[in-house]
Amino acid sequence: MEKIILDKYQTKVIKNKSKNLLVIAGAGSGKTLTIVHKIKYLIKKHTKPDEILCITLTKAAATSLEQKLKQENINIKVKTFHSLGFEIIKKSEVSSLIKENFLDNLILHHLKNYKKLTKIINVKFIEFGKGNSNIIKNNILQNSFYLYQLKDTIKTFINLFKSNNYNISNFQNFHQINKQTNFPKAQTIHKLFLKLVQKIYEEYEYQLNYTNQIDFQDMINKATNIVKKEGIYPYKYIIIDEYQDSSLNKCELIKAIQGKTNASLIAVGDDWQSIYQFTGSNLEIFTNFKKYFPKAKIIKLKHTYRNSKELLKVTNKFIMQNKKQINKKMLSTKSTPTPIHIYYYQDNLNNVWDNIANSTKTDTLILGRNNNDINKIPYLNKNMRYMTVHKSKGLEAQEVIIINLENSITGFPSKIKNSEYLKYVLPQTEDNYNEERRLFYVALTRTKSKVILLVNQKSPSVFVTEIIKHSKKYIKIIDNNGKTRYNKNHP
Repeated sequence: MEKIILDKYQTKVIKNKSKNLLVIAGAGSGKTLTIVHKIKYLIKKHTKPDEILCITLTKAAATSLEQKLKQENINIKVKTFHSLGFEIIKKSEVSSLIKENFLDNLILHHLKNYKKLTKIINVKFIEFGKGNSNIIKNNILQNSFYLYQLKDTIKTFINLFKSNNYNISNFQNFHQINKQTNFPKAQTIHKLFLKLVQKIYEEYEYQLNYTNQIDFQDMINKATNIVKKEGIYPYKYIIIDEYQDSSLNKCELIKAIQGKTNASLIAVGDDWQSIYQFTGSNLEIFTNFKKYFPKAKIIKLKHTYRNSKELLKVTNKFIMQNKKQINKKMLSTKSTPTPIHIYYYQDNLNNVWDNIANSTKTDTLILGRNNNDINKIPYLNKNMRYMTVHKSKGLEAQEVIIINLENSITGFPSKIKNSEYLKYVLPQTEDNYNEERRLFYVALTRTKSKVILLVNQKSPSVFVTEIIKHSKKYIKIIDNNGKTRYNKNHP
């Protein structure tokens, strides 16, 4: 393709004519290159640019893909799901986006006036007035941590409720689940919570409709209903990037568009890198693609042009501990005999950081599990960039350093569990660490050469312990005294 050499798997994607095509694109496999040249190929075969609907998940990803298309002299407006939904709604009705803090304020108003607040906040109240409900409630209202934690849970519940295309009748199902899965005391508490959330949800929806406003989930749900009733521009192709992070309502929007246009669908993504369950993404619509889009063809991009073959052996074994991930063997011609270096430290990073920072002469990503992990780093040199692993997705660097690898509540993997109230609106197909495992996989695969793991020797991350156990021949360990030791099986 004009000086660009595509591998055989990328070429298969570009030439494929299936009605529904899922492209499983592993880390560093040339996903964007494949999308760009698929579009270029379609245009060369007499598809007009405005007959191609190209969608991705975020504004940044849409802008990046749009720029790469422009470099090939292709002018296509890449849309996010939300911008597409808003565009559909505006053509049919006049609506405005509701203020971001409206739902927060509505929830807080209900909580502050809720007589049984003490029953649904999941905290031990021994320090709050020795069981006196009025004293407890006053303390909760004054100690905003508990109040705002519950507010965030209810807000997340409502967003997930809407992203799953649920309606008011689903609360009856939730009450049945409560009766079947909880003990009597918990049943009472959950019943109170569900009734409160239903009341807040009903008032929220009333206010949205009364003021002719929409929220982000309505951008998808209302657009789907409009497409089903009124149709949409007659697209011939729908191309979706980062499909592994799509939600059920986004999937329904695509099905509605395809139903009206008979367009061919090309969905591109990687189930190993699905890390946004908390925003409503549902991995099952990727791993069970043929259920939603029958008679689909599946093509795997197997070559990575970023990671070494040794790192692939570590990461492939690590990610496939999640048994419901799609098995694929990634391939590479690059070689780095020990792609993982583990530095142990005691208490803080000060005793190892100077050595690491002084030896870092190239582009380096410092990755943390949480935003405030940056406070653990003494300083950054000019070659270093810090970000959370979530924000690093899609990026790469010559070297990667992962911090906060300790076995603690806020370590990596994080042990912070979702509120038990969210079980009604979250997929129940995974255990607690599956998404954390995918997140660690994303962190490991940002590198073009090696990954440095900074590990608390007193309390090492269970993920680090695991990769040492299963992949020790590819790991170099630097102990707390600065001494390097290879494992016996090191080549």
